[in-house]
Amino acid sequence: VLKAIDQLLGNLKSWMRPQSRSPGWLMLPARAEVRPMPLGVVGVMAPWNYPVNLALIPLATAIAAGNSVYLKPSEHTPQASAFLADLLREVFPDTQVAVALGGPEVSAAFAALPFDHLLFTGSTAVGRKVAQVAAANLTPTTLELGGKSPCIVSTDCDLKEAALKIAHGKLVNAGQTCIAPDYVLLP
Repeated sequence: VLKAIDQLLGNLKSWMRPQSRSPGWLMLPARAEVRPMPLGVVGVMAPWNYPVNLALIPLATAIAAGNSVYLKPSEHTPQASAFLADLLREVFPDTQVAVALGGPEVSAAFAALPFDHLLFTGSTAVGRKVAQVAAANLTPTTLELGGKSPCIVSTDCDLKEAALKIAHGKLVNAGQTCIAPDYVLLP
């Protein structure tokens, strides 16, 4: 989280600069530029497997972009979620960052809010429900979904080294990582 915040602080000034664009020869002598602008209120739905990182990094990114954030941490990590709610209440005014705590019914109501953008990290099954509910408001939605991640082993690799790396990738965070290898493809 701290490295992500450092990256935001180190790059924000350049990311905020207007970028020139060509309007095309039909519009000459016009000039065009893209100016980064805040969206408004960003909803962040964080998962249970990385309850701090996947709540605070999207939150920090949205704030750096000038938005307000409404965070819904996972109900499966009640102590981490309560800690985040208390911490964020101390650091930010509730007009800039708010936290919704609760179970699946709160998550469903949260996803149905008319956010300016909604970020969801979690399972494909729940992601489908979130996308469907958010679509009713035409809410732009970013879904980071877990899935079946293959490992491809080529004929010229060192099998001992590959096995060690695959096992490491599978066991990081007790295997609860979105990109943890689920199966191996090999000749």
